[in-house]
Amino acid sequence: MTNLEGLAWSQQVMGEAGPHIRAEVLRILMATHDTVAAQHTALDLGSGDAYGLMWLKVPRELVKAFAGVAGVRLLRPKGARYQLPVINGVPLVPWRYAKDRTTNIDDVQFGVSDARRSLFKPADAPPLELEVGEAGLGDAVIDELPAERRRQLAAYLEAIRDLAADGRRIAVLAYASTPDALLRSYLGYADLGPDDRLVWAFREELQVPTTTAVAPVHDTIPAPRDSFDSGPIGQPVLRPRIWKSDTL
Repeated sequence: MTNLEGLAWSQQVMGEAGPHIRAEVLRILMATHDTVAAQHTALDLGSGDAYGLMWLKVPRELVKAFAGVAGVRLLRPKGARYQLPVINGVPLVPWRYAKDRTTNIDDVQFGVSDARRSLFKPADAPPLELEVGEAGLGDAVIDELPAERRRQLAAYLEAIRDLAADGRRIAVLAYASTPDALLRSYLGYADLGPDDRLVWAFREELQVPTTTAVAPVHDTIPAPRDSFDSGPIGQPVLRPRIWKSDTL
């Protein structure tokens, strides 16, 4: 069943296209992981260098997937080697926050570079606007809901309207992964705190199938040439959560 709270936040923050973006990001992330992990295995470098290119590949795939959506713009963060899709003025930022399932995402600093910190400030120049795009994709997602669910969605939208409007917020597609598997993933909307950690207005965990593993999962003892935690992969459970801060 569709998580109406997550759906409402996607529409409120990212506009009409938000529900479509939300519906597609996990599929894009999984496909990108599979591609990069296969290249990692084929190259057999004895290190995580090949898989490390996920940080460049994921934003590229997000741009390619959403370039044809109406209202999507492209933005190259200050000093960055990649572009990001900007939906309704909100950058969508992929972030590999961990290499294991157990790291608490709230403990990891996000603002570790000028490129990331710049996302929370007004851009020096307007992003590149695409001339054409397909409209109505987000509405199509909502139209599939039964009438009662659409009424509930409208109530959620009304309840979060003021919360979603505060701050200089970005959309974050966070994930934990190794070359063996995509372990966890979240989609949420956050500001940057004074300690460079994200202050989440809302975050939901996306359900990652265990079939994303492309190589045999090893014992809990780490491989000698890298630091990835490649223990047995459990089935994550979708648990939407809301963090409310005094700053929101």
